[in-house]
Amino acid sequence: MLNAWCTVSGAKFNMEKTEIIPISTKEYRQRVITLRKVNKLDQTPLKEQIHIAKDSKSIRMLGAWIENQTKDDAPWETIIDKKNGNLGSWKCLHPTLNRRKLIMQAIVGGYIQFLMNA
Repeated sequence: MLNAWCTVSGAKFNMEKTEIIPISTKEYRQRVITLRKVNKLDQTPLKEQIHIAKDSKSIRMLGAWIENQTKDDAPWETIIDKKNGNLGSWKCLHPTLNRRKLIMQAIVGGYIQFLMNA
């Protein structure tokens, strides 16, 4: 169906970057992974280039982490590393107290707000 839609619309999907996250019962998710079919009535399986996310494996999409049954703090590890790197860069400039406040709001607040919204 995706190929037919692409032909009609003129859109083009990069199959190597396409990822499917099965959402439903554990049995359904396992069936999608095993048979490579989203619907059991599908006649052909999904192409091998398409990655299907297994339980406990996170997929990053537009900066947010989407997953089935992973640890809750996984998306924050990347944010904490980025924040620490950026704050370290600013620290060597010896900003004033007021500038430190602005840097914290921009860097830390920006990362947190983006992830919470995403």
